Amino acid sequence: MATNASNEYFETQINEDQCKYSRYVCDSRAIPNEIDGLKPVQRRILWTMWNSSARNTYTKTVKVAGLVMGYHPHGDRSIQDAISAMAQEFPFANNYALIAGEGTFGDVLDPSAIASPRYTEVRLSDFAKDVGLFECLDDIEYIPNYDETEKEPVFLVAKIPLVLINPAQGIATGFRCSIPSFRLGDVVDALTKYLKKGTVPKLTPWIKGYGGKVSYQKNEAKSLVVTTTFNVAVEKNIPYITDAPQGYNRERVIGLLEKLLDGKADWLNNYTDYSHDRFHIELQLKRGVKPVPEQLTGLLDVVTNDVCAYNMITSEGKLEEIHPDDVIRHFAAYRKAHLRKRFKRLALIEQEKIDRNNELIRFINEGWNKKVVNIKSKSALETELKKAKFIYYEWLASLPIYRLTADEVDKCKNIIAAAKAELARYNGMVKSEDKLIDFIIAELADLKAKWDNV
Repeated sequence: MATNASNEYFETQINEDQCKYSRYVCDSRAIPNEIDGLKPVQRRILWTMWNSSARNTYTKTVKVAGLVMGYHPHGDRSIQDAISAMAQEFPFANNYALIAGEGTFGDVLDPSAIASPRYTEVRLSDFAKDVGLFECLDDIEYIPNYDETEKEPVFLVAKIPLVLINPAQGIATGFRCSIPSFRLGDVVDALTKYLKKGTVPKLTPWIKGYGGKVSYQKNEAKSLVVTTTFNVAVEKNIPYITDAPQGYNRERVIGLLEKLLDGKADWLNNYTDYSHDRFHIELQLKRGVKPVPEQLTGLLDVVTNDVCAYNMITSEGKLEEIHPDDVIRHFAAYRKAHLRKRFKRLALIEQEKIDRNNELIRFINEGWNKKVVNIKSKSALETELKKAKFIYYEWLASLPIYRLTADEVDKCKNIIAAAKAELARYNGMVKSEDKLIDFIIAELADLKAKWDNV
């Protein structure tokens, strides 16, 4: 009996530890957040770059990785690899890289051909700034870093759900994620339609710069599968491979063509590889074979099937399977709540601006600018202003003497008028759902106009 009880205890303990470790890997390494689409290492990289010279200036990758270790204590190699992956912008990498790179970061022919981090440089991309990741840093939640010497965001909040914009792959203990990418314009349109009408249109995966066929359907196990193929284009009656399925680099494509030649394919005579940073492989056909792209794609007879796994960390910190339509719904709700919080804070700032300038006008109109010369110290002036019921007495006492003139009154009135207009705008969006939605739709339209066709 004692042996059985002991075995049961150890089995229970092992299972509990396994569950804890599995969840730790999901939360801290492998699974992206539903709101900002980032894994912890990616978020820490962006946060570090925002707070360093790499915000705007190309900085050595190895230096950035060293700074990130202050938030991510898992070794500099994994950080360097993550930085390089975030800077890649070619088919099946990122639709929109959040990091701009200088140097060699691989290409679709060989994604692993990345130069040493000592020789590459990175900065935040223009897209990362335009998409709004760093616009509302006063309104997001923070947690201490691993040694409690710094604070880092729980997650960032962009204008769109980035988890649908760039693909995400991750393997944790007992869980995996494989999230395809979607077109920015389609995601914007889906968000806009949901905000206006409450319905979400079906989204189809899209790979920027990829000319092959992409299909999206359920397999026999009812799992969603993204299928990609070769693409053959004909130029001056000569066929060329211009795109390959996901997972096919140049070496693998050449291997396939060599295998076809060895197997004496009845349609392929030879090939010539003119590829530089994109596929451009001439197919030399046997006599009588017509260069019809669809037929040649079929003769290559290769597709890649990627089974989707939409596992994400929710805004509440839960691990859930969330499909694209629900991502749109959840993101819209969170974005609205986030913006209300932001506009309430900004409204308070405008109200304080009004109050301060009203007090400055009162200060000047009551002749305090003349009384100042007879008061011996700043602390004595503060005491007198406090007795006179001034709220911002410390601020008034610190103003330079040149501001305490009648001309300043007109400036204050202009500031107050502008602040009242902003206050009304912010309060309007806090109180009115329609005005808030109009604001979101307008910023989505601007983002789409600038980036959808880039």
